[in-house]
Amino acid sequence: MPPSLDPAAATGASASHRHVDSAHSSKASPLRTVLAEARSNLWSAQPLTCHAIFDPLRDFVFDPALAVAAVLLPPLLGGRPGLEKFIANFLRVAIFVPLKTVYCRFPETASDGGGDNARAAARGAVLYGAPTYKPPSDTKSSFIGAISFAVGAITDVIGLVFNPQKMKKWIDSMSQLKGYLDASGVGDELEEAITKPLLRGRLLDNLKILNDIQERQDADRHVESQLKGDGAGDMEREVREGHRFMRFATAAYGVEMIKSAIDVEVAAKEMSSHKETIATHTGLRPEDVRYLYSKDDGEEHILHHFVAVDETTKSVVLALRGTLSLSGAVVDVQGMARDFCLGLAHKGMCEMAEGVWEASGEAINALLAEEALQGYGLIITGHSLGGRVACLLNVMCHVDKLVGDRKVTCYAFAPPPTYSPCNPDATGDGVSDSPELVAKAIQNCTAYIHDNDAVPFLSIASVRRLALLLDTVDNITEHMWFWLRWAIYHEYIEIPEAIFDAVAEAKKSDSKCVDGEAPMRIPARAIVWAKKSVLGKGFEGYLCDPTLVAQNTVYVSPDMISDHLCEMYEDALDDLLEQ
Repeated sequence: MPPSLDPAAATGASASHRHVDSAHSSKASPLRTVLAEARSNLWSAQPLTCHAIFDPLRDFVFDPALAVAAVLLPPLLGGRPGLEKFIANFLRVAIFVPLKTVYCRFPETASDGGGDNARAAARGAVLYGAPTYKPPSDTKSSFIGAISFAVGAITDVIGLVFNPQKMKKWIDSMSQLKGYLDASGVGDELEEAITKPLLRGRLLDNLKILNDIQERQDADRHVESQLKGDGAGDMEREVREGHRFMRFATAAYGVEMIKSAIDVEVAAKEMSSHKETIATHTGLRPEDVRYLYSKDDGEEHILHHFVAVDETTKSVVLALRGTLSLSGAVVDVQGMARDFCLGLAHKGMCEMAEGVWEASGEAINALLAEEALQGYGLIITGHSLGGRVACLLNVMCHVDKLVGDRKVTCYAFAPPPTYSPCNPDATGDGVSDSPELVAKAIQNCTAYIHDNDAVPFLSIASVRRLALLLDTVDNITEHMWFWLRWAIYHEYIEIPEAIFDAVAEAKKSDSKCVDGEAPMRIPARAIVWAKKSVLGKGFEGYLCDPTLVAQNTVYVSPDMISDHLCEMYEDALDDLLEQ
């Protein structure tokens, strides 16, 4: 997808805050610069013919290849600046320039040289039409999201080879996870529920059976989780704010994810750089996007993010990226609890939240101190992993007064349970660690769930409950003949009532917390749960209690993963807002 035109984005960020909009580095890689120019030209080019062939090749072949090459080639040529410069010049002169000359034309603008070029651009717009980017289909949108994660995973693995420090952190994290699973007994529970039936060919049958059972027994889980009485609040306001800031959360993923979620046709020039694309999707001006944090140093505990000024809401917005790499996934699985702001929180997320503020907190406070931004508050938002970290940063800002007395608000999309407030064993200084500030942080946070998305229910407790239900089903299906399981899977015969009864009984069991586990929930005042209408068209919104939502088990469903995508959240909030 369209890369940033700022060479700093391709070569890493400044030493202090690593902000992309800092001065261009004199050590910028010439090869990365050439590849960045090639990606930019790729998206502004207008093929002279064969659009139907060029567009998918651009989306799924050329652009991912250039993105991987920009990460892979410079480290391979490290320490050989002469060779790197030669290859960069060869690519530009022998390949990219001839291709541009023969295959494509580029729109001219008035800034390219005065009135003649302006008239030429006007004639080109009349004859050929202004270059535009059209919204992708649902299938293409999902595929773009998958490609984005795949590119991130590939570059992550490549980075391990050239970064021993990063590799050590990965190994340490996985070793801690394995040690925790072995010591707590959770590993044995997962082996009984998942590994054993998988090796014996029953896991898919068990998942399908549990899905059918949950469709009957848990169909009203969103209704039973609703806030009661005066706590219900203003659904219209929550939907309106969520609709706006979900676009910021999507934009934090970068250009690729924005293109997968865009729902209106826009001019290509509005997608020509990272800042332009963020501004287009969020409704800001490019100059309002003040900072872009894009690490290239192997520090997987510092999340990509950007900071923008939103004049509409009179706020500075910190938008955090979700999981788009294996490094993020490694942090996701560090589910052990540790002390955090007079409570307990997910260990990996605590480190991530602290890393983000260490990297950009000073810059955010400097921005808030600007004369023109006096009275502006701070809004923190993110999706998935970004939403989880946003919740903890919100608590940190309130408890530790990271931005003084400025108002701090959080909008978290698809955040898993990550915080358990008021740990009686925690200690504080008596002022900053007051329960009142924790309560205020929770009051100023709203979370959002889309239909059957499984991620907002992923905690150690809920995974253990899911493992218990799967093991309950497997204890019965292991005594069935293969042909009987096959018939149930394909719905030729009904699920025996004995399995329904066994699952219902298993739900009543009260399992004790294991070492390192805490009753986590989403630290928000309310959760807006967008459920697909039973009539199959549109969505219905429910304002739910985070404590009740946390008591739900992971809902096994065919769309439990696809419902997690950013564009799905945007579509649901679009529909709720229209209502």
